[in-house]
Amino acid sequence: MKKFSLIVSAVANYYAILVVENFNKNRMQENMSAIHPDWLIPSDRFGWLAIFRNVVPLFLLLWFSPYIADWSPMAPLLIMPLIGLLIYRITLIMHDCVHYTLFKSRHLNKKVGLILGAVAGIDFQEFAHQHWIHHRTFGTSDDPQGFHYYNLGAMTPSKMRIHIIKPLLGFNLRDTFHESIGAPHNLFRLVRTGKIFIIAAVQILILLIVTGFGRHFILAFLPFVSAITFGLFFSQLRGIAEHGLVDVAQQSGHVRSHAVSWLDQILLHDVNFNFHREHHLFPQCPSVHLPVVHQALSTDDAPRLAASMFGTLHSIYSELGVKHE
Repeated sequence: MKKFSLIVSAVANYYAILVVENFNKNRMQENMSAIHPDWLIPSDRFGWLAIFRNVVPLFLLLWFSPYIADWSPMAPLLIMPLIGLLIYRITLIMHDCVHYTLFKSRHLNKKVGLILGAVAGIDFQEFAHQHWIHHRTFGTSDDPQGFHYYNLGAMTPSKMRIHIIKPLLGFNLRDTFHESIGAPHNLFRLVRTGKIFIIAAVQILILLIVTGFGRHFILAFLPFVSAITFGLFFSQLRGIAEHGLVDVAQQSGHVRSHAVSWLDQILLHDVNFNFHREHHLFPQCPSVHLPVVHQALSTDDAPRLAASMFGTLHSIYSELGVKHE
């Protein structure tokens, strides 16, 4: 009976993915006539540079962690925000792999997505499934990422402060654990498909590096704790900035794009993620082309770019303060 339930669940999950992907493909085809065909071609150089500037610093930090621990056992806690930030930024690159837009090769997108997911502790297939649902349902209570932003209008400023701090205490893990490689349904599939060996190899490599090949075994928890606290913290800030509104009546389908800001680029986005409205309009347009797509769509009637993501967060907080005076 249990085996039968697993089979039924797997089949239902497969067809759910097909339905969501077909929905987005249909919407994409309706919109594609508005952009130049060249803007649908990914740049391999753009993709490899994105990986280099995020994965290399992460592994350097992991490599130096045991040396920092030699100086003081508590010192590695000081680099947790940086490790969490880089793991979060890796999920942005995975996002482009979900759309098969990081590289020209569809196969390479899938392989890189799998490996980056192994680094971040995320199951790439489930991550992709949840993201396609997000594209279909963003701005509604059905959005799997809605826990970031959906109910902001009902919050007081003090509740919003608590909402922003909660990820730092690990509370957002309950909303994201189903995407992790440790979730039972993902682990079962990874074992069945043999992909578990790739995941295990990457995780063992990270374990050896971060512990100094066993010298500081306690540091084995450093990447995980950094990801479920600071990683999810940065993710939530970006989610609020992109989709959050105080006026719930206008929430459905709401998405913002932001002007380029150096602080946003460091802490909240990479691969042109600030052009988020353009991405939702053209989900199969590679991120490398989103700035030029924005320029092509710019008219007097088009929504203006918000100044910065942190500016949007401050604006939302201020609106809640006025609303609850």
